[in-house]
Amino acid sequence: MQALKTHVAGVDVHKEILAITVLVGAADEEPVAHHFECSTFTEDLMAMGLKLKEMGVTDAAMESTGVYWKPVFNVWNPLGIKVIVGNATHIKNVPGRKTDLNDSQWIAELHRFGLIRPSFIPDGEFQRMRLLSRHRTNLTNDLSRVKNRIQKVLEDGNIKLGSVVSDVFGVSGLKILELIADGVTRADTLTAAVTTKIKRMEDVKKALTNCLTTEHCFVIAELMTQYRDIRARIEKVEQELYKKVEKYAHLVKELDAIPGIDQILAIGIIAEASTDMNSFRDERAFAAWAGVAPGNNESAGKKKDLTADTVIQD
Repeated sequence: MQALKTHVAGVDVHKEILAITVLVGAADEEPVAHHFECSTFTEDLMAMGLKLKEMGVTDAAMESTGVYWKPVFNVWNPLGIKVIVGNATHIKNVPGRKTDLNDSQWIAELHRFGLIRPSFIPDGEFQRMRLLSRHRTNLTNDLSRVKNRIQKVLEDGNIKLGSVVSDVFGVSGLKILELIADGVTRADTLTAAVTTKIKRMEDVKKALTNCLTTEHCFVIAELMTQYRDIRARIEKVEQELYKKVEKYAHLVKELDAIPGIDQILAIGIIAEASTDMNSFRDERAFAAWAGVAPGNNESAGKKKDLTADTVIQD
């Protein structure tokens, strides 16, 4: 089997150090291996990248190891070294005799023969958009956790608001929560805060008759402070996202027209997949990359439905 590349580097990435193997040799000859180690400080990465360029290396490969591959990619790619990131499960080394240098050499050998399937990595503009979009997702998850904790405290104080309203954090629900945070516990006063139409209005007072203590009110007040803070931070991130995606407003509008997709989700799709669909072979490949297509797993004539492997980078 003839090699496709003559000057390649394989990198085993860790948090503080890189193990690097450079293979140099003609396509039909046994290559010469050069081994290096490099720290992950920016200056050292830059120096190693320049050293690889001096050796004629223009292609490098590494595994997708958490976020640790990103600094290597961000420093070497602008130097003209084409860095590809492979799915770790696809390039796993054979068991036994495992060392960092062995791993880097294995990666280099696979890359030399073109046997590493590169993961999709969007351009820098979309990576920055991803950072904001995923930060918003994390904040949304934080908000959900705070909401759940508020509901648990309400249940502990025998407030059954969730049984009579569809959204505890709707207009009336928030008014009630703010009253409880201020120490108001009388069912009549809490019921008067319900201004929206509720079919089971006669049950509202029953649902708000409680056994709240001052401690319940204190915890609700603390959690409501967190709730308001996270909501404000989400809105701030969304404003940044709208600025970043302004020139793609027409794409956001088209995605927003699809049932089940709103503007924020549309921005998230653009941030994750970019606007260049040439990165995907067809719509089936895109669906598989997004993790919404079933994979094939057949043995002895029996098939199992599995979600297709994805190569989405963090």
